[in-house]
Amino acid sequence: MKIALLGSRDLSVKILKWITTTNTDVVGVVCPPFKGWWDDKLRDTANDLGIDTYDDIQKVIDKKPDVIFSINYWKLISKNHIDAVGGKVFNIHHSYRLKYRGRYSTSWAIANGEKYHGTTLHCVTPELDDGPIVDSRRCIIKDTDTAEDLFMRVEKLAFEMFVDNFYNLLDNNQFDIVPADTNHVYYDKDSNKNLEIQYGISDKKVFDFVRAWQFKDRPRPYFNIDGKKLELYYDK
Repeated sequence: MKIALLGSRDLSVKILKWITTTNTDVVGVVCPPFKGWWDDKLRDTANDLGIDTYDDIQKVIDKKPDVIFSINYWKLISKNHIDAVGGKVFNIHHSYRLKYRGRYSTSWAIANGEKYHGTTLHCVTPELDDGPIVDSRRCIIKDTDTAEDLFMRVEKLAFEMFVDNFYNLLDNNQFDIVPADTNHVYYDKDSNKNLEIQYGISDKKVFDFVRAWQFKDRPRPYFNIDGKKLELYYDK
């Protein structure tokens, strides 16, 4: 069985290492350059494992993988590329039953007062964060969680979910479809551009908004005082 992986961040590294312990052949890893808050080690890890790396998905499609896994991959995958592997492209997106689609799902789940957040393994379609759901798992959002706390907990859920479903996805496309959240919302890459806190909202909403945007190297919420920013930080 030939596998390709598209991705970034620590979860893709952990999953790649685990896949190499199975009786499969990783024919390539696609990891386009991207400047983010993390120190991406996917390319170096793949190279250390003797696996070819590419910037362009077509390069790995040419190697005719049987299945492709997208793990924190930040580009849309075209219908032609999906069809090239018979539709066997699976993605992990951090949101329970794909309620929060697009960017910053962990932050918006906290900011919007959700009780739960989670992660979803789903079939890829040309539409962003869409497609039949294979599995979805959730955890409670604690009153003290920052976005970074919650993100790291959901990453662990995602790894367990991937391992539990891996062999079934290789063997066939027969699985019980988990229903998507019908009240799903979408946040684009610019949805965190304005983090100014408005005066007059409740202390609870201020607190939730501050912890929702507390994440390594991310901009912080702030009050505007006479044209100057007073940034807020949650110290547990």
